[in-house]
Amino acid sequence: MTDVSSMGVVGFLWAVTAVLWLMLIPAGTRGRAWHYGLAAAPLAFIVLTAAAPQSTLRDSLEIWILPGGAGVLGVMAVAWLWGTLARNHGVMDICYPAAAAAVAVLTLAASGGAPTGPDLLLMVFLVIGAGRLIIQTWGHNVGAERQPYAHWRARHGSRWLWWSAFQVHLLQGVTLWLWSAPIVFALTVPASVSGTTRWGFAIAGVVVWLGGFTLQTLADRQLAAFKAIPANRGRLLDTGVWAWVRHPNYLGETLMWAAWFIFALAHPWGWITLFAPLFTGWFMGYASAAPFKEAHMVRTRGEAWTAYCARTPRFLPWPRPRAVDPERKPS
Repeated sequence: MTDVSSMGVVGFLWAVTAVLWLMLIPAGTRGRAWHYGLAAAPLAFIVLTAAAPQSTLRDSLEIWILPGGAGVLGVMAVAWLWGTLARNHGVMDICYPAAAAAVAVLTLAASGGAPTGPDLLLMVFLVIGAGRLIIQTWGHNVGAERQPYAHWRARHGSRWLWWSAFQVHLLQGVTLWLWSAPIVFALTVPASVSGTTRWGFAIAGVVVWLGGFTLQTLADRQLAAFKAIPANRGRLLDTGVWAWVRHPNYLGETLMWAAWFIFALAHPWGWITLFAPLFTGWFMGYASAAPFKEAHMVRTRGEAWTAYCARTPRFLPWPRPRAVDPERKPS
């Protein structure tokens, strides 16, 4: 596999990129902690990999860092070029599902062996999920630049030409690279692991993936059908899966990413990629995706949204305590 000097070159190149990235952050940029954390994360894993003794752990980490990282950067470069030429960086939402597929393809190429049945199973469901998301986001994003991208373009003016590469594409690219770690470990399971073990984790992973895919698909279809009725304009969808949690589409996607971690548990070191599904769930439900949507809904739905929040969990379907009627006497 890769020698220490090669990993050192990669580390140096990323360190230069990270320093440039952080030096160029415009004054007043919100969410600076995201930039600092995601600029530092690849460097931390590069150092960890360079220091690790030769093992199946190091082999998988090297593939994740080099071919995996190259796959994500390639997709992000295409997305940035497309968004720059079209003056619409919302196309990032169309391209991002392809990043995980690029990681998987390059991982299989780098591993050198023939794909096993569980490998092919993972690839099939990965492509199905990515294809559905690309189709889903194409109609929403290809025509005109959506928020927050349009707001950032107006705010940054001429510097948006270069800052968009960091604010939109590199920031999300590192995020997707971190989420993709279980995919690499799942596709680099040592040959010494029995087929029974691999298939057991693969089947469990498929069950979780199908649950997430079904939830996300139902949420998107119910929302699209609701919006298609003119009388619902300005109203709030609170039925179907939207009565379970306020963000069933994000929960479904989180479960789909978590499925790759279950696949990865067949690898002797696959458990170390637990950070990926935890990060995905935190990002989707509490740190970025859901909070951005909630802020928008507070502005546009007001009291109806407040009432919806009072009776519907945000991200995880915990049962809510029933409201107590103050007029009712205890029995």
